[in-house]
Amino acid sequence: MNRAYYGWLAGATLSTFGDATLFFALGWAAADLGPQVAGLVLTGYTLPRAVLLLAGGVLGDRWGPRRVLLTCDFLLAFLTLLLAGAFHLVGTTAALLLLTAAAIGTVDAFVLPAAGAFPRLFADDNTLPKAMALRTSTQQVVTLAAGPLGGLLVAVAGLVGALLVDGLTFLVSFVILLAIKPPLATTAVPSGQSALKEALDGIRLAWSEPVLRALLLTVGLTAAFVLPVTSLCVPLLARSNGWNASQAGLVVGATVVGSLLVTVGVARLGTFALPGTTAAAGCLLAAAGMAALAMSSNAYAALLCGLVQGVGVGLFTSHLAPLFVASTPRSHLTRLQSLLALAQTLPLVASMNLLGGVAEAGAPVAVLTCAAGTTLAGATLLSTRSVRKANVGVS
Repeated sequence: MNRAYYGWLAGATLSTFGDATLFFALGWAAADLGPQVAGLVLTGYTLPRAVLLLAGGVLGDRWGPRRVLLTCDFLLAFLTLLLAGAFHLVGTTAALLLLTAAAIGTVDAFVLPAAGAFPRLFADDNTLPKAMALRTSTQQVVTLAAGPLGGLLVAVAGLVGALLVDGLTFLVSFVILLAIKPPLATTAVPSGQSALKEALDGIRLAWSEPVLRALLLTVGLTAAFVLPVTSLCVPLLARSNGWNASQAGLVVGATVVGSLLVTVGVARLGTFALPGTTAAAGCLLAAAGMAALAMSSNAYAALLCGLVQGVGVGLFTSHLAPLFVASTPRSHLTRLQSLLALAQTLPLVASMNLLGGVAEAGAPVAVLTCAAGTTLAGATLLSTRSVRKANVGVS
C-alpha cells in the first residue's frame, strides 16, 4: 500500500470523528428545543445532501477527487469555526441549528462521492479491496468511539466546543491532503457537456452495465432493510421484550463488532475469490441473523444474533464496495459514487416509514420484514451471472 494512502486515511478518519461528535451535539441541542426542531434539523441535513449528490459526482469527475476534497475540507473548517462564533454570540436557536445542518449537508454532497472514489487513486485491482476495507474498518471504530466521546465533549464544552473540534479536524485533514499526491491520479478533462448531461450519462452507464446495475439495486435493498434494524427495529424490539437501554445498546454494538471483525480481516488478508457471490452470501447470513433476532426474547441471545448479522453485513460491504469501484470506468468514478450514495439514502427514507407502519403489528414482524428484504438483496446478486463470476483483487 502506498504510504500516502495512510496519511489521507488518518486525516479522513480524524475529520469523520469530528463530524460524528458534531452530529451528536447537534441532535442533543435540537432535542432540547423539542422533537419538531430535531426533525427539522435532521431534514435540513439530509435533503440538500440528497438533492446535490449527483452534482457532487459530476464536479468530482470534472475537477478530480483530490481537488474537490481539498476545497470541501477548507470550506467545512471555515464554516464550522464561523458557526462556533455565531453560537457563542447568539446562543442556541432553531434557525442557527437548521443553518448549520443545511450547510454541512450541502458540502457533504460533494465530499461523499469524492471520498468514495479516492482509494482508487492509490490502489490497483490487487490492493483495492484491502484499501477500502481498511477505510471501512477505521470508520466503524470511529462509530463505536464517537458516541461516548461525543457525549463527554458536549458535557464539557457544549455545541460550541464540538464545532471548534470539528473545524480543527478539517484543518488537519486539509493540510495532510495538501501534502500528499495520489500515485494513480489522472488529469481531469472536462467533457464540454452540461452538468445535467454528465449526470444523466452516469445514470445511463450504471443502468447499461449489468454488474453496476445489480450492485446498485442490491445496495438500495440493503439500505432499505439492513440499516433500519439497528436504528428502528432493535429499540422497538427491546421495548416489547422488556430489555433496558443498555441491553439494546449491546445488541446494536454487537452488529458493529461483527462487521468490524470482517473488514479488519479483509484489510489484512484480502477478499475471497468471488466477491459478488461472497457479498450475496453475506446478505443471506445477515438475513438469518435478523430472523433469529426477531424470535429472540432474551437480550443475550439477541446479542449473538446481532453479531451474526454484523458478520453478514461485513462480508457484504467489504466485497461489494471494491467490486463496484473496480467495475467503474475511471472517467465516471465520482458520478457512480454519487449514485451509490443516493442508493443508500433514498430507499431508507421510504423504508423507515414503511417499517414504522409494519411495526404496529409487532416489532418482530418489522424485523422479519427486514430479513425478507435482505434475502431478496442476496438473491438479486446471485441471479446476475456477471456478478457471480466477477473477480477483483484476490490476495
